Amino acid sequence: MTLDLSFKELVDAAANPSAATGRPLLVAIDCIDEDPDQPRRNFSEQELEELSQSIAEHGVLQPIVLRRSSEDGRYVIAMGARRYRAAQRAGLREIPAFIQDVDLPDRYAQMIENIQRDDLRAPEIARFIADRLSAGDTQADISRKLGKPRDWVSRYASVQSMPDFLRARLEGSSIRALYELYQAWRTHPDEIERLCAAQESFTDAQARQLARDVRAAAGCINAQNELPAGPPYPGRSVPFPEAMSPRAATKEREAGAEQQPQKTWAVSQSSSAALLAIRVRYQNRVGRLVVDRPATQGSRHAVVLVDGADHEEEVPASALTIEEILSR
Repeated sequence: MTLDLSFKELVDAAANPSAATGRPLLVAIDCIDEDPDQPRRNFSEQELEELSQSIAEHGVLQPIVLRRSSEDGRYVIAMGARRYRAAQRAGLREIPAFIQDVDLPDRYAQMIENIQRDDLRAPEIARFIADRLSAGDTQADISRKLGKPRDWVSRYASVQSMPDFLRARLEGSSIRALYELYQAWRTHPDEIERLCAAQESFTDAQARQLARDVRAAAGCINAQNELPAGPPYPGRSVPFPEAMSPRAATKEREAGAEQQPQKTWAVSQSSSAALLAIRVRYQNRVGRLVVDRPATQGSRHAVVLVDGADHEEEVPASALTIEEILSR
């Protein structure tokens, strides 16, 4: 999602109304300090070098934003740490800057600027959201202030609850992929950890397929374990899931059902639900109701995968209409 703020509007919104307006001031670089709590913690050496060469030739075309420090005569960077570092490399002694007349940093303004530039790493975004939640903001507050959808915030908020092996893959995988794996890990921790050990990064499609395979495998094993004692059940002697795919196991189980008397079946309600596909409609869109995990927003919400969408959504249960119930 693209934010509706231009950089000028961002600066205007971040600055106090009583701050200086008009032309920026030239501030001595030696009088400027970086904010140790800024959202962005990592800077690409290549990008810094390229920006430094551009500044050496053309100067700083976009002023940075500063606030006054508690130390007299000094300033702290509110926005523009990368331009500041590149200007230092280029040998500049002064840098154009707007001065905010505020005592405390605006963390949201700093975050918005970095999001607009699309150069924040996933761990940095997750750290920022965790800090805001610890400070008492709700996910709804963060969503509104950043101009991002609630599910975007929820995915990054979940990082602090993820196991270490998933958090270690934040650099190479999308947050959507890790969130999908995290949801599957909550109900099948051993299987997800074992499968993730063989792969360092995941695309969205890979994560969705892995999570579906693990859930399908668990559903087939549960159904087999719940059958009553008696003659050997077809496919039961084959180790699963290592030697049999979820689809093959399902076919074996269905074939066995035809050979068993109907009265001997004793499958649980959860196993029966796994054999059904519930088609629902939400806001003129049709999709599938995800029944193997609860919504993170509580029992009044449901998880839905809309047809054609690349990720699941959490929507109010009262807004759903059941269109069709199909046997898998």
